[in-house]
Amino acid sequence: IPLIVDYNLHPLKAAKTDFTPQHTLKGNIEGGIGHRNSHMAFDYRITEVPKMSLDLYANHNAYWGRDAISESNLGMKLVRNFKKIDLFFGLDGGNEYFTYYGRYFDGTNKLTIPVGTIVNENQSIWDIQANVGFKTNNRKSAFQYAFHTGYKAYIITNNMVENQLRTNFDMSWKAKKKHAAGVKFYMQNSMYSNPTQDSTLHNKHALRLEPYYEYKHKAIRLYAGVNIGLNIGTGTLISVVDNVCFVPTPNIEFEWKMMDNIFHVYANAKGSMGVGSVEEYLGYNRYLNILAGKTFNSPRNYTPADVQIGFKIRPVKTMLLDIYGGYAYTIGANQMLAILDTNNISVIDYTLDLNNLQCWKVGASLHYHYRDMINLNVNGNYYAYSTPNATTPIYDRPSWELYGRVDVKIDSKWSCYSENYFAGKRLANTTQGDIHLKPSIELNLGAQYTINNWLLVYLQLNNFLNRKNDIFYGYQSQGCHFLLGVKYKF
Repeated sequence: IPLIVDYNLHPLKAAKTDFTPQHTLKGNIEGGIGHRNSHMAFDYRITEVPKMSLDLYANHNAYWGRDAISESNLGMKLVRNFKKIDLFFGLDGGNEYFTYYGRYFDGTNKLTIPVGTIVNENQSIWDIQANVGFKTNNRKSAFQYAFHTGYKAYIITNNMVENQLRTNFDMSWKAKKKHAAGVKFYMQNSMYSNPTQDSTLHNKHALRLEPYYEYKHKAIRLYAGVNIGLNIGTGTLISVVDNVCFVPTPNIEFEWKMMDNIFHVYANAKGSMGVGSVEEYLGYNRYLNILAGKTFNSPRNYTPADVQIGFKIRPVKTMLLDIYGGYAYTIGANQMLAILDTNNISVIDYTLDLNNLQCWKVGASLHYHYRDMINLNVNGNYYAYSTPNATTPIYDRPSWELYGRVDVKIDSKWSCYSENYFAGKRLANTTQGDIHLKPSIELNLGAQYTINNWLLVYLQLNNFLNRKNDIFYGYQSQGCHFLLGVKYKF
């Protein structure tokens, strides 16, 4: 899976205020506005009495215009501490609004419908959830446990509703400080209905059970688990017939501190399988269409093995270099298909499965810190993809990616940053033929000025080269835009 391609090109960026240490009181509020974009964030501890806390939070990011997109959420969290356990309860509601602006562009930022034509295709998705749980707070006890359950409604306006019930339970037992064993359990029940297609309530159930063993010593850490996955699904969206899928996947982590704090060697072998929900499907690409008869075959996005081997070097106290290589094998990997008419109008998009996708990866990351004045983070990956059929095209995946960010504290008042992302060409799949998407380049700058312990102002200049990067075929990122904001802590 690409490094950060689906996230770094996202046009909604929060304020970069982490470099200056926070002066936390009870809460903070921040807001910013720019050219066709806005940002707001708020959090406040309403009450903090012995053994109990109640927090309220909210945030909103928006970009206006033909390619409008906004994300908002509001929630609260209550924690009550007892002698041996902690109880918690949470409520959260969110909304995502966007337009299908890529349906009327030919991939080169040229509108393919007559000028003046009214285009009013948009979507609004509501995400409402409630959760409750408890966990042990006695860290000295050899027996540890945590339980969490919740309900989530994923509502696509005038289209469909997906109700989810999620349950987590973790339990572990430690012996003689070095050895531990436990089990992790996760269950998700998804119930889906689409009144525009039929009145049937379709169901999808995903269960995950992972028994594990863990060993910790001064120089060695080993975690060995087997994730046993079970997917059960029925219905038009999930599968065309009743379907049951049972697959085990490994979860192994190993690290050897050959020279403590100087040279470490590590290896990981993990696997995964998608749960097959509507939310998971749109999480790959929010602009996809849910089509009648579109199947979510099981297994989907099933990765039997994702292996990575690497080593970490600390040549000086403030520098860490991580060099690694890996291999992943995936069944049913996501690929996007743009269905075009004869005028090259992208009228609808959905995913196709790419079976037996193999990915070899090599990469490195560098982290450097200098006297609380400079923070530098750079990481990059090179990918080589293949399938058993050498002639099968591979879409939506760049062959390389590079990300870098540097934060500089000029003095006690001023700090600034530069955040940049680069990616190679990608191949797009359309019904009018394959199309090469140009390399992605996104350069961002920002600065902030701390007035006092409670107040600061900041400025962001995003994508200042005004480059139209392709998120997917027809859907290009916003051009150059700025955000001027203020943050107040109280």
